[in-house]
Amino acid sequence: LESYPGEMDSYINDHAAFRNRFLSLNARLNLDLFDYPDSTEVLKGKDGWYFYTAGSSLADCLGINRYPEPVLQAITAHIQTAADYFESQGIQFILVLPPSKESVYREYLPDSCRQLASPTRSEELVSYIRSHSTVTVIDPAPYFAENRDYQWYFKTDTHWNDAAGFLVSGQIIDAAGGTSTPIEDVTVTYEPRDPGDLANLFHMPESMCDDTKADVSGYRNNVTIHYDSASDDGNIAHISADQAPDPRRITIYRDSFGTALLVGLPKYFAYTDFYHWQAFEPEFLNENKPDVLVYEVVERDLGRMMEDLEKLMPNQ
Repeated sequence: LESYPGEMDSYINDHAAFRNRFLSLNARLNLDLFDYPDSTEVLKGKDGWYFYTAGSSLADCLGINRYPEPVLQAITAHIQTAADYFESQGIQFILVLPPSKESVYREYLPDSCRQLASPTRSEELVSYIRSHSTVTVIDPAPYFAENRDYQWYFKTDTHWNDAAGFLVSGQIIDAAGGTSTPIEDVTVTYEPRDPGDLANLFHMPESMCDDTKADVSGYRNNVTIHYDSASDDGNIAHISADQAPDPRRITIYRDSFGTALLVGLPKYFAYTDFYHWQAFEPEFLNENKPDVLVYEVVERDLGRMMEDLEKLMPNQ
């Protein structure tokens, strides 16, 4: 009986006639009349850009949630322990920290959102790790800031696109001792896309969506990849490649940003394993021991790092 009201609400929401049309109409009216997306988790920016307000995204880019020194020390010590542990097992450890969209495209935030302190939490953490450890850290934020010929993120989605995924794949390849293909040597084209996750939070009509996806072509066309196995939800994937230039196995412990790395890594390494952090189990690394382990976590989820490191090495 306790669950009945909620189940009834769900049934009505799923079966009410024209529900989606009404929601889209409401979104259109809010945008046209009030210039406001009807969601507390979405902030309307300039020129068709939308931003995420939940979690730490805005606090991160405004620089108002920096870590105190003891926290920086603790995180760095845990990351160093992880790197040392995996190196002792013959596994190279690479940390990848994608910036949140709000930090990359500050110029499209409303004028009321201006950085209040510098460096930001992520910038300070990257600097601290680099100066107080031997861990290899990839922070693509400076490259994104200096190279605006490409659009790196979706306008109506929280995530980066395949252009960014290709670029960061190259940075990982270089950090692992390989030789990457510069993004200038491939073709990146932008095509219209459906509304992204931010737009869906307030039911943006497709007709109001001004967004594109990046398609990367001309990259190692001689390499054929095979999905040897994958979970139905896509959280686990094992990929092999014919004629890959690097015979090693690389494993990516990832969040949703790691999906874009599919555009570059599987065509370079002979074996590529992707594990979403929620689906990961420590025994996976024993079943398919990697030569290179990439730990990827987006800026807005830096608070999860200690939990992730415990999952990666539970007995240390």
